[in-house]
Formats: sequence, structure tokens, C-alpha cells
Amino acid sequence: MNLFYIGSALNLSALYMTAGTGSAFSIKSGNLNFGGEGQIYLGGLIAAIVLAKCSNLPAPVGVFLAFLCAFCSAGLMALISGVLKKTKNADFLFTSYLCSAGFIPLIDALINGPFRSKSDNLLATSFIAEKFRFTSIMPPSVLNATFFIAVFLCAAFYFLINKTPFGSRLTIYGISPKFSEFSGYNNTQFVFTSAFVSGAMHGLCGAFAITGTYFTCHNGFYFGMGWAAFSAALLSGANPFFMIPSSLFLGFITTYSNRFALYNNMNFDISSMIQSLVMLLLSFSLYRQKR
Repeated sequence: MNLFYIGSALNLSALYMTAGTGSAFSIKSGNLNFGGEGQIYLGGLIAAIVLAKCSNLPAPVGVFLAFLCAFCSAGLMALISGVLKKTKNADFLFTSYLCSAGFIPLIDALINGPFRSKSDNLLATSFIAEKFRFTSIMPPSVLNATFFIAVFLCAAFYFLINKTPFGSRLTIYGISPKFSEFSGYNNTQFVFTSAFVSGAMHGLCGAFAITGTYFTCHNGFYFGMGWAAFSAALLSGANPFFMIPSSLFLGFITTYSNRFALYNNMNFDISSMIQSLVMLLLSFSLYRQKR
């Protein structure tokens, strides 16, 4: 098998794992986050801007700062939906999607305008410095250390959700907010925490993509990533541990279906079609089990 495609599939799987843990966290809380695309995009833009402005910092400090800013900015974006849910009783799923749809054109405008690279003709920010880039561990692919970070995050979220009192209370809130309230739990805390953490993990995914895959925030790099990560979370049953195999499954499907489309001169998105078919079959299987 071609090492380039294997490494590319593993790298894509790492991005799905990172964003997918955020989706799984939102599913557990009952507040479905449909704004992943915009949150990934925002995280990538913030990371690219921070690394461009902090080029004189040591590499570990600059990368950590970029990750932190991407994490917090996307988390705050998702937190808007949490605030609307608590203050206006607005549907979280609906507002998270609308918020993402509203931010994406704004981010496009920033990339095409004030933050566009002056050194080339790409619709993208300037390329980040070499010292801020994660080195490939499987050349010529871009597979890098973020894969191991993503696996660690899946394990950490599994422990948080399944082995801690907070995770148990969050799961109870996700199943029945009324029961959670009658049990004396702080439902407001669950709404805000789940919103922020879910968005923040998508933002971190965007930062991983900039530092390990693209090295610039180009127009539309996020496309399809958020929905694929949400699909991986559904396939895993919102279990962060099972996010690892489900993300690998979708990562390899996407990479090799795109390879097939390229070599056979297909002009439609075959990977999305295959993912849709898989999710459809999964839905039928779950429906039959519930009956």
C-alpha cells in the first residue's frame, strides 16, 4: 500500500478524533453541536494569526499559545448557543448551526482581506514559520505527532465521561434534564460547559490542521471536516474510546474514495456519498434494534 495515502488517512483520522470528541461530548449532554464547521474554521484562522504575530517566540511557546487561543475562541463561539439556550430557551442545535453559518462568510472575508498573504496568489493567510510546523513521521505524507495527541484526548475524554462524578452527572443531564434538576444538579453548568468544551475541541482540530497539515489557513479548508467528525461520534455511540476506530474507518474511507475518484476522473464527491450510505445503513440497524 502507498505510504502517502496511509499516512494521509491516519492524519485525517486524527482531525476527526479531535473534533469528534467535542461532538461526542455535546451528544452526551443532549445539546447537539451542529456548528463544528465554523468552529474548526475559526480555530484554524486564530492559530494561523497567532503564529504569524508571534514568530519570534520559541516554537513550543508559540504552538501552545496558538492552540490555547484556537481552543478558547471556538469555545466562546459555541458558548453563544449555550447562552441563548439559557436566556431565550433557544434550541441549541439550531443556534449552533446558524452561528457557524454566520461566522463562515466573516472568516472568508478576513482571509480574503486583511489577513491574506501578500507573498502569493492563494486565498490564504501567510504560511506559518518552519519551526511551528509538526514534522512528518511518515514521509511523504503529512502524518505527524497530532495523531498521538488525538488518541490521548480520546482516552482522556473517555475517562472524564465514564469514570468521574462530573461525567456521570453530565450523562444524566443529557438523558433527562428534569431528573437532573430534581436531583439537585446545576444544569446551567452543564449547558455552558458542554457548549464551550464541544466548540473548543473543534477549534483545536482547526489548529491541528494548520500546524500539521496545511501550514496556512486557506479558504474553505474546513469543508466536510465537521460533519465527518460528527458522523464518527455517531458511529462510536458518543463513546470517546470508540472514536478512535470510527475515525480511522471514516478517515480511510474518505482518503481512498477520493483517491479512486481522482484516478477515475469522477467529478462528484464520492467520499461524502459513501459516508452517507454508511450512516444510512447504521440508522436502519439502530432503528431495528430499538424495535
